[in-house]
Amino acid sequence: MPVAPFIYCVRSRSGGSVNSVSGLSIEAQRRIEELREVLRQGVRRRAPRADVALREEEAGGATRMAIELQNADSSDENCVLDGVSEALAEHIVANLGPDLMHRVLRRNYSYFDPDEREQILEYARSEAPHPGIVRSLARRFADYLEQNSALNLEGFLTFRLKDYVADLERSVDAAVDEFMLDREYREFVRLLRYFVDVQVPKTPSVHVLLAESGRFEICDEGMHALPGEFAADFRYASEDGEVNLDDLLVSSLITAAPAEIVIHAREAALELASVRTVRQVFGERLRTCTGCSACEPVRDFRV
Repeated sequence: MPVAPFIYCVRSRSGGSVNSVSGLSIEAQRRIEELREVLRQGVRRRAPRADVALREEEAGGATRMAIELQNADSSDENCVLDGVSEALAEHIVANLGPDLMHRVLRRNYSYFDPDEREQILEYARSEAPHPGIVRSLARRFADYLEQNSALNLEGFLTFRLKDYVADLERSVDAAVDEFMLDREYREFVRLLRYFVDVQVPKTPSVHVLLAESGRFEICDEGMHALPGEFAADFRYASEDGEVNLDDLLVSSLITAAPAEIVIHAREAALELASVRTVRQVFGERLRTCTGCSACEPVRDFRV
């Protein structure tokens, strides 16, 4: 079985032009080591039997990489073109894209400290375009390289991938919004937790019957609906957005001020945001139950 040839790198500082059998050269200013490795992997993956070398030279502050094929036929050259295109797309998504988001964040949101910026970048990476993006970018690189023998990577990103750059910038903006909302939520929970900690309990315990829809009923120790301000039945609350059931549950429990809260629900309902907030606000006062007689009839209260 033929052994895949080693893809090697030759570095030149002569300043002369780089000639290659295939005629492809890539010029870049940043992330040279990562680019070199991803090109090697991409070509090896697509053209495992081709005799390929990656030749480099310094070119006015940038590094120019030429793909050299020896004894190559058209099939080898097509495979190398595919490998280079895929490698460049992967490099953009894995390295240059995140670097760009970091620069956008530093430029437009300089008032965040370094730790906050790192948190925002985590949000942004989850917001950035993912499904099929490598394949889409690879096709655009291939279309260009079929007509052009040289490519400046940063220039290509800036001028020919403007839509992708705009998507990354929108991802950063969305990540900042999400970070701010999350920070406000944490502050809100912290204040509620402080209020609960200094509050004197009014009743030993309450039971919350919680449906997967978020509808609930609050009962006393005898499983009777709480009187007075809790007489309203939220089991039939509307879904038109006028009543926020999450806020309603938390505020009702704070008003009741129990020493212990038991939520009766199915497993799926325990994943609701309202339960998460109750757990963060009331801490060890909260218990959950999914298997007692009170849990069994808990369904969507509309039924």
